[in-house]
Order: sequence, then structure tokens, then C-alpha cells
Amino acid sequence: MDLVGRRDALNAVAEVLAAGSGALVAEGPAGIGKSRLLEEAAGLARARGMTVAYGRATELDRVAPLSTLLRALARLDAGGRDDGPVSVRGGGGADGFAAVERAGAVIGRAALTRPVAVVLDDAQWADELTCLALRHLVPELAGSPVVWLLGQRPFPARAAMDALVSGGARRVTLPPLDPGEAAQFCALLLGAEPGPSVLELARAGGGNPFLLEEVLNGLRAQGRISVTGGVAEAEGSELPAGFGAAVERRLRDLPAEARRLLEAGAVLRRPFTVHEAAGLLGAPPGALLGHVEAAVRAGALAGTGDRLTFRHDLIREAVYDGLPAAVRAALHREASAVLRREGRPAAEQAEHLRHGARAGDVAAIRELRAAAEDMTDVAPSAAADLMLRALELAAPAAPGTPAAHERQGLAARVVRLLASAGRLAEAREVADARDVSLGPAEAAGVALGLAEALKHTGDDRGVIRRTARALALPGVPARERARLLAVRAHALMMAGEIDAADQAAAAAVASGEAFAQVVALEARSAVALFRGGAEDALRHAERAVALADAAGGEAAHRHPRLWLGAALTALDRFEEAEETYAVVERESGRLGTAWSSPLLHRFRAGLLLAAGRVDEAAAEAETGLRVVHRLSASALTPVLLGVLGQVALLRGDLEAARAHVDRARDLCGDTPGLVAAELHWRRLLLAAAPPDRTLPPADPFSQGGRPARHERAGALAYLVVQEPWEAARLRALPGVREFVRDLARRNPGVRSLTAAAAHVEGRLEEAIELYRDAPRPLGLAAALDAAGRHAEAREVYRRCGIFRSPSGDQPEGAGDDRRGGGGTGPASTAAGAHTCTPRDCGWAALTPAELRVVRLVAQGMTNREVATALFLSRHTVDSHLRHAFAKLDVHSRVELTRHVLTHDHPD
Repeated sequence: MDLVGRRDALNAVAEVLAAGSGALVAEGPAGIGKSRLLEEAAGLARARGMTVAYGRATELDRVAPLSTLLRALARLDAGGRDDGPVSVRGGGGADGFAAVERAGAVIGRAALTRPVAVVLDDAQWADELTCLALRHLVPELAGSPVVWLLGQRPFPARAAMDALVSGGARRVTLPPLDPGEAAQFCALLLGAEPGPSVLELARAGGGNPFLLEEVLNGLRAQGRISVTGGVAEAEGSELPAGFGAAVERRLRDLPAEARRLLEAGAVLRRPFTVHEAAGLLGAPPGALLGHVEAAVRAGALAGTGDRLTFRHDLIREAVYDGLPAAVRAALHREASAVLRREGRPAAEQAEHLRHGARAGDVAAIRELRAAAEDMTDVAPSAAADLMLRALELAAPAAPGTPAAHERQGLAARVVRLLASAGRLAEAREVADARDVSLGPAEAAGVALGLAEALKHTGDDRGVIRRTARALALPGVPARERARLLAVRAHALMMAGEIDAADQAAAAAVASGEAFAQVVALEARSAVALFRGGAEDALRHAERAVALADAAGGEAAHRHPRLWLGAALTALDRFEEAEETYAVVERESGRLGTAWSSPLLHRFRAGLLLAAGRVDEAAAEAETGLRVVHRLSASALTPVLLGVLGQVALLRGDLEAARAHVDRARDLCGDTPGLVAAELHWRRLLLAAAPPDRTLPPADPFSQGGRPARHERAGALAYLVVQEPWEAARLRALPGVREFVRDLARRNPGVRSLTAAAAHVEGRLEEAIELYRDAPRPLGLAAALDAAGRHAEAREVYRRCGIFRSPSGDQPEGAGDDRRGGGGTGPASTAAGAHTCTPRDCGWAALTPAELRVVRLVAQGMTNREVATALFLSRHTVDSHLRHAFAKLDVHSRVELTRHVLTHDHPD
């Protein structure tokens, strides 16, 4: 039947398909016609020669990681290439992020041959990993010939869809049919002009096509629709209230056994086999065949291959909602047993236990815990729901009973899962409710789980308070005490309480507990850098790596090589640092430790900036911001924005530099700590830049009359070991020269720091020669500039990808040079989006790093292949390509290739 009243929606679909790239989200209540619209959209896409990947989520997808997207991608032919098939491993090491990236590779590879349309219906039921994939892949593939068409109900709301719309996806809301459209719908359905009684039904139906169709078809099946003189009238004009009543009216004449079949299918919550339904009903499969035929004839079920599915999910929901609660619970318990015999995934079995288990059921508690642990890495929110249910089942158990034994550690695990899923309010609620009812060990475990979560969100003061409360409890076991001290050390460090942090970390290390030692040594390594001791930082980090490698397990999941790479960078050992970060990237992919990704991008950005690879540093920081947004891990956002501000400052783009640093400062608020102190020094560097040069005469180590020397000195030391050349900009400030001189004296083996000390004291020729023997070209360029050797400085800056001198002495032709954009201009956003101005657009605006990427892309390489060829991270390639698309104003790789063929003149 034709789509009635959906012309605007169809036009929107046609526009997105004609653009060849982008996303559209069709939204509306159940029965409004989203599925019908998406089916029509898929047909239009096929007519355009596009490959269509079509999938529909079911309510059980929430416990099946990436299931919604995988069903759609099954339609794409991977052709035996190593991009597919995509899968998600089970177990604690499940690598969800790698699976998302592989899914993106499958889509990208298919799009090289033909444009692709990915159509996902009922996205409100999509699992967490599919939602994550959408948030990640839709913007990542924005330059490829890939169209995303998604349908969802307004409830339950999914943040992923809102993020897509805020990121540029088109939202189409399907309204109810107006009276004229409803009349047209009735005429098409009945093959006759609707009379007054039919029009009254249409009015009462509120313009919902599915409800109206159900009622009219039901009346027609009962012989209660008559057509006289081409006009259709209905016998009885009362519309049943709601979908449930409409479905009940439609199905009331089915035999009782057929109704039982529908009830079994409704409880299973997904396409089901006759064998599964028979097991649930305790009947031979053959006995159900006649009932299946009756349900199909009644329009309730449809066959899809060897499985049965409800013709519309609303029918399934109405049947399910009509079951008494006790019957539902019993059927869910039986469904778990049937699915176990059928070999279905443990998470699906556990989902039925969540609805059907009774309090104190030890077996159910164990199964829920096991299923939750299995899916923790890829679906933490669904895992948290399972674990919460296990906690509820175990809560009433009397002390000493098996159920009470199973309860041990549950509260702490629930808190960690809720926190890792971003449900911090619930995590706090569980933690606060359990504080007084738990023994010391479990109370400490709950506090530890919440403290780790708060640390990742940047709430260091909250971590300090929680750990102090837990450590004050009597009888806290040594293992939990050591771990609490280690997490507390990190929070104290970031709060600027350096000495207290080192003391807490030293106590954790002395405990001998492997996990606590690794975490605490990471903190001691960072503390050493904030104190200006690079060799000490290296020693602590190396010990942490050795312990983690020996212990494995959760200690290895802490990735101490991140801190090792930072120490190696401070010591000018860049190649070793780069190799170390490559190991972290491989290991985090293998272990599925997504939390480490933003930190890896932050450390890598610092290394690339130190090495003078400015474009790559900006790309790495921008990617870090996108990952931070994706993981809702906001603690690193200000630091990454600070890196982008520094890149913009180096390029002479003061407006963008101020925008980045000001936004970072706003995010930090008035909370003191090392991040706030680092931003203070970033602002001073901006003030020292031409044309302002308005450095304050006051003591830069104090703040508003409040002593802040310790944390500000720590932040300055950390900045100087990363960017030693910048100290010269601040040499007019009281105490800075002496501070840098002392820093160089305490690190005699670091050539860059020795050069920086000479630089701030004005011994420029000595500084130049020292910088020549160090691996930091930006320091050499800055010293050359200060010495008046501008031509040499310009050449060094150009090799670093900088075409405007930060000193204010513009290179010849700088006003006409169009390669200064690179994604850090005023139009850049936290997510790394780039909109160039006219003078920064066009082929000449591409940076050398971007040129290398677009040349390989034009040869037909995927982003992954380009990354391998250029020894870059794939995320860095993504950022370069995104900037290139914006500067060239292109929307596909085909257009990009035309630009390469027209303009490219390889050096």
C-alpha cells in the first residue's frame, strides 16, 4: 500500500540518498509508520544502485553486543577479505572497540565498490555496542559514500541518536495522519470511499496508521465492513481503547492453544523457532504446527526463514502485557532453561532470569553474575542491570545462607559497572545505601569501585573524600587498603597535593599487592615528573611495567607503559616512547580496555608536539576529544584542549588558541589542581605572545593572594619537560629563570632542558647548538628566531608544519600561505570538526601530513591501510582526512581523487 501522509519524510530520505553521504533518524511512536518508511527508503537506495544493509533491533539485543549492526552487515559481502567477518569475542577480554572498527572497515571496503545504505529499524532497542558504533562510525565515514537511515521510537530514548542529530544527522518526526490523510488511508485499505462510520473510527484512532489498520482489518474479517455504492461503512463505530484492546479484539477468536503459542513467542522477545516455543509450552513441536498456521492467518505471526516473528512488535507487546505477572515470571524461568538446552548465549538466558528468578535463588544469582562478567567490557550498562538483579535476589538472604555467600562482592561490582556505564547517580545511590550494611572488606570494595569511576570523570575531590571514609573503617583488609591508597594517590596528585600523593603511593607500593603496586607506581612516576625528576619518573614506570607484565590480569589492564612513554618523552628518548605507545595500542585492543584510549591520545599528542610533528599532534588531540566524548570520560578534555591551544599558538592563530584554553578553563571551573595550574601557564604563554606581551608583574606561582606555588610549580615543571622551548616566553616572570635553571641542573642528561636553561638566560648561540643535538626542532626554531636568524627559523618551522612564526616575525608571503589551518582555527570544535575560512581553503591549504594521507586515499587505500603505510594511528589518519575534506569542500573519496589528479604535484 502507498505511503500516505509521508511526502515530507520521503523527500528528506531522497535528499540524503541524493547527497550520497549522511544520516537520517526517523522518529515517532509505535505504529506511526517508521518501518514502512525505512522499507521504502531501502527500495529507493537499491534503485540508485546502492548496496543496502538492513537490520532491525529486538528487545533482547540489549544483551547481545553489536548484534543489531551485525545483522545488517551480514548483508554486505566481505568477499573473503581480512576485513570480515566481524565478531565480538566473549569473555572478560571482549574487544568491543576493535569490533566496532572492524565493522567500519567492512562498510568502508564495501563503499569502495558501490555506495552503501545502512538501514537500522527499531534502534531504541539497539545494544550498547551498536549505539557506540553509530556514534563512532557515522561521523568517521562522513566522507565516504555511506548513508545511514535509522528508525526509533521516542522512548526509551537513546543518547546515541541524540548525539547523531547534534552532530548533523537529519531528524524526521512522523506526525499522526491528519483527517484528510486518514480518509485517504482508509480508502486505500478498504478499496472504497470511507463513509461516516469509518471516518469516525479514523478520527478516534488519533491518526495512527497501524491501530487504524488493525481495527479495520479486524472488522472486515468479522464481516462488519459493508460497501454500498462505492462507500464503506463499519458496523459499530467504537474504537477499542489502545493497542492492547485492538490486538485483543483481533485475536480473540484464535484457539486457546494458538494464544498460548503467541504468549510463548512474546516472552522469548525475538524471532523464535517452533522447537523453542514447544519447549517453553512443554508440547511436542509437531503439535504446534496447526496453531502456527492459525496465528499466521490471523495476521499475528509471519515466517522468516526457519523462524517465526510477530508481524508487528506492537502485537508482541500487547500479548506480553496481557499476561498476568505470575505467568510472565514462570514463563521467563522456563525460557531460561529451554534456551540453555538450545545452547543460546548465556546473556540471553540471564535476561530471562532477570525477569523470572525468585529471591534467594542461588543458581539464578550465579548465572546472572557470570553473564554480567562475560559482557562487562562491551555492554557495561546491560551487565549492570543483570548484576543489580543478582544483588536484589541475594539481598534478603539471612547471614550464613548460600545466597548470602553469593552476595559477597556484588555491591562493589554493581557500583563499578554502573560507574563504567556512566550511570554515576545510580552508582552513588547503591554505594551510599550499602555503606552501613556491609562488612569492612565489601564496604571498601564499594568505595574503591566508585572512587575509580569518579577519578575517570575528573572528580578528584570526590575520590579523596570516598577513599578517606573507607580507609577510616575498622578492619579493612590489607588488599583493599592498598588499592584504596593507590587510587587515592592519583586523586591527590591531580588535586595538586603532591607530597600527600607520593606518601599514599609509597604506602601502596609497600603493601606488595600487585595491582596496588602498579597503580601506585604510575602515580609516583607522574609525581616525579611534576617534581621535575625525569629519571625518577622512568625508574618508577619501568618497575610498574615489570610488575604488570609478571602479574598479568587486572594489573596488566592498567597499562603502565602509558607512564613509561611519558617519562621517555621527558628524557628526549622519542623513538622508544613511540614504540612503547604502539605496544599500549596493541595491548588495549587485545584486552578491550577502552578507558586507556583517551590517555593514550593525550600522551601521544604530547610526544608528537615535542618532536615537532605539529599536524599529527593536533590530529591526535582532536581524536582524543572525540573518544572522550564517546566514553563520557571528561577528565582529560581540558588537557587535550590545552594541547590544541598550544598548537594554535605555534601557528600564530591566537584567536583559536584563546578559544581552546578558555573553554578548557571553563570546564575546570574554580577547582584547584594540576590541570587548572597547567591552564594558568597556558594562559600566560598566550599573554606573552605578540602583539600583547602583557605578562603580569606579580608572582606567577601564587593565585589571588592564596599560595599555590606547589601545584603551579608542578604544572610548570611538567610543561617544561614536555615543551622546554616555551620557558623562554616566560623568562620575564619572577622566579621562572631560576626554576628552569634548577630543572636543567637536576636532569643533566636531558639535552633539551640544558638548551632551555641557556635559552631563558639569553645565551642564544649556546642554546641553538644544544638544540641542534636534541630531538626538539621547535626549540631550535624558537632560539633561531630569538637570535634574529629568521630565515633559518622559518625553514625549521616549515619542516614542523608551521607557516606562521609564533614570534610575530611573519615569514615572507605568510599572509598568502594557506597551510596554517590544520584543524585548530576558530571554527574547530571539541570533537575536531573543521570549517575553514576562504583563505585557508583549497588544495594549497593542505598540510604536508594531510597531503601524504590524501595521496594514498586517492590510490584506493582504506584509512587502516593508510595508517599502516605511514606508521600512524588510524585515528590520526581519520582526522587528517576529515580536515582535507573540509578544506577541499568535498564529500566523497571520488571527489577527493579528482582533486589529487588535478592538483597533485608530488615533491
